[in-house]
Amino acid sequence: MINQEHLAVLLKGVHIWNRQKEVWKNSEIDLSSAQLEAANLSRAYLQQANLSHANLKGANLDAANLSFANLNQAKLKGASLNRACLLQANLKKAVLFQANLNQANLTGACLEKANLQEAVLIHTNLAAACLTETKFWKSYLTGAILKRACLSRAIIQQTNFCNADLSEADLISTYFIKVNFNQANLRAANLSESLFNKASFWQTNLEDAILNKSYFQTAIFYETNLKGACLQQANLERAIFRGVNLSGANLAGACLDKASFTNVNLAGANLTGASLNKTIFKEVNLDNTIGFDSCVKQTLLIC
Repeated sequence: MINQEHLAVLLKGVHIWNRQKEVWKNSEIDLSSAQLEAANLSRAYLQQANLSHANLKGANLDAANLSFANLNQAKLKGASLNRACLLQANLKKAVLFQANLNQANLTGACLEKANLQEAVLIHTNLAAACLTETKFWKSYLTGAILKRACLSRAIIQQTNFCNADLSEADLISTYFIKVNFNQANLRAANLSESLFNKASFWQTNLEDAILNKSYFQTAIFYETNLKGACLQQANLERAIFRGVNLSGANLAGACLDKASFTNVNLAGANLTGASLNKTIFKEVNLDNTIGFDSCVKQTLLIC
C-alpha cells in the first residue's frame, strides 16, 4: 500500500526528495498506485522503489535512478526516460506507449508483456533484458544493445533495428512484419520458428544464427552475412539473395523454390533435401557444397 508520507515528500520536488531519500536509504519506498501524471521527476533517486501500478503518464524521468525499481503494470505512456537508469527494473506489463527511452540503461530489466508501441529506444542498453511477448509497433531501436536479450514470442511490427546489437539474443517464435534489420548484428542469435514478413536484411550480420523452421515472406538478403547459419527446414520461397555469404550454412530440407541467388557464396553449404524448384543461380560459388548434386534433378536455372 502506498506510503502517503513518501508521496507527499516526492511532490515537494526532486531536490527535497533526494535529500530525504538518503535519510530513508534503509527503508522500503512504497509509491505503488501513486498518481504522478506529468510529474517532473528528472534525476530523482527512485532506486528499489515500489512504483507498481503507478500513473506516470507524460512524466519527466530523464536521468532518474530507477535501478531495481518495481514498475510492474505502471502507466508510462508518453513518459520521458532519456538516460534513465533502469538496471534490473521490473517493467512487466508496463505501458510504455510513445515513451522516450533514448540512451536509457535497461540491462537485465524485465519487460515481459510490456507495451513498447511507438516507443523510442535509440542507443538504449537492453542487454540480457527479458522482452518475452512484448509488443513493438513503429518503435525505434536504432543502435540499441540487445545482446543476449530474450524477445521470444514478441510481436514486432514496422520497427527499426538498424545498427542494433542482437547478438546471441533469443528470438524464438517471434513475429516480425516490415522490420528493418539493416546493418544489425544478429550473430549467433536464435530465430528458430519465427515469421518474417517483408523484413529487410541489408548488410546484416547473421553469422552462426539459428533460423531453423523460420518462415520468410518477401525476404530480401542483400550483402548479408549468413556464414555458418543454420536454416534447416526454413521456408525461403521466392527469397532474393544478392551478394550474400552463405558459406558453411546448413540449408538441409529448406524450401528455396523460386528463390534467386546472385553473386552468392555457397561454398561448403549443406543443401541436402532442399527444394530448389525454379530456383535461379547466377554467379554462385558452389565449391564443396553438400547435397547439391541430388538437387540438380529438380527444375532450376544455373547461369
